[in-house]
Amino acid sequence: MGRRRGVAVLVGLAALAVSAALMTGSSAASQKKAAANNPFAHYGNITINLWSADNQDPGPQPVIKALAASFSKKYPNVTVKTKFYDFNSYIKIVKLSLNSANAPDVAEGNQGYQIDSALVKAKLILPLDKYAVKYGWGKQYTPGTAQQFRWTPDGKTFGKGNLWGVAQFGQSVGVFYNKALVKKYGGNPANMPKTFAGFSALLAKLRANAPADVPIINIGNKDGYEALHAFGMVQGAYVPGQSIRNWIFHVPGSTWSSPANIKAMTVFQEWFKNNYFGKDYNALGENDAAAAYGKGTGVFYLGGNWQAQVIRAGLKANAGFMNMPPGPSGKYTAIGATSLPWHISSKSKYPDVGAALINWLISAPGSAQLMYAQNQIPAVTSAPAAKGNAYLTSVAKGWQQLVSSNGLTLFPDWASTNMLTVMETEFQKMIAQRESPADTAKAIQDEWTAFDKTIK
Repeated sequence: MGRRRGVAVLVGLAALAVSAALMTGSSAASQKKAAANNPFAHYGNITINLWSADNQDPGPQPVIKALAASFSKKYPNVTVKTKFYDFNSYIKIVKLSLNSANAPDVAEGNQGYQIDSALVKAKLILPLDKYAVKYGWGKQYTPGTAQQFRWTPDGKTFGKGNLWGVAQFGQSVGVFYNKALVKKYGGNPANMPKTFAGFSALLAKLRANAPADVPIINIGNKDGYEALHAFGMVQGAYVPGQSIRNWIFHVPGSTWSSPANIKAMTVFQEWFKNNYFGKDYNALGENDAAAAYGKGTGVFYLGGNWQAQVIRAGLKANAGFMNMPPGPSGKYTAIGATSLPWHISSKSKYPDVGAALINWLISAPGSAQLMYAQNQIPAVTSAPAAKGNAYLTSVAKGWQQLVSSNGLTLFPDWASTNMLTVMETEFQKMIAQRESPADTAKAIQDEWTAFDKTIK
């Protein structure tokens, strides 16, 4: 009896051992699966602080909030705490904030020497090259597009070196057209020009047929910069995108006074002389001018794709969009860049989580649809089309055309910390016929040269 009892005990223990082993194996497999699904589980409950200057609602803010929430749903132990500022306030605090003990984990910067150069130089943000490899960002941004995120580690050379950020939205300028007015004054909105020469001829035709007080082109240049945006489309017909980026990046030998660029400036000045812009282009700011265009003021609006919503709301089915047709090169080229780049603070305890969050913000499943719903254009090359919305699809196509043709020139005022002021002042003189294109170019190049000496 005693022996049989011992056997029974051993059998029972063996069964328990097998059961325990099965449970342990199952638990290990479960833990392995959980780790694969959430590689950040080992951190326990954590908070990632994300700061943004994209506070527009409707606009980018709802997109960022929705994606932050879905990231936390995917990784339940990670709480993403968002904080939004207006752009001007943000630019004043971002450097100090990233240098503080309470620096955000993920924060937007701003391309150019004023912010991103300073952040890199002070080692306040991390290079993201290893995360770019991990998440395939090299396929999401063409080399030309990614130049705006690159700096050498000393923060002095723009357009080369490590990758310090990536961005979410595509922001470029293009040609909005009022289909009804194009047709009324002799054009064919169903067959718009395919070349810059053809577009120039259409402008002349419309000007001849429209009343003198009807602007053929509407811009709002009260603050000085929208004439620069419009010029960027003319410039793109004569100057390659990389040449303009090289000038912004201070590549030795770059000049604003090249014959091709002065030719573009001459054409642009002639457009004002020929009354294409009407008389009130300095009376309104950008947003008011876009709203007025939506109410029927002007045949064309030359401006940013970020005005697509207000123009569509006003013109409805009469709203059309295209890139400025290319010059002889056949390459679409115009002012454009991504939205503010996302950076990871060098003080973050969880840079890998920050990188995953950035990747989620730019390319999460369904992110493009969230952007389109807010009339925002995805920056990444993998973004699907805006199905069911021909107008928004044309706006998105405009961004992708510029990207694929290596034609994003970025924004020329990035060339120095004072360049915007200089360009606004000199362009006002030029378009008012008070200064020659050559003299305007010289003044701009002089600012470039002076700044160039400070970064060598």
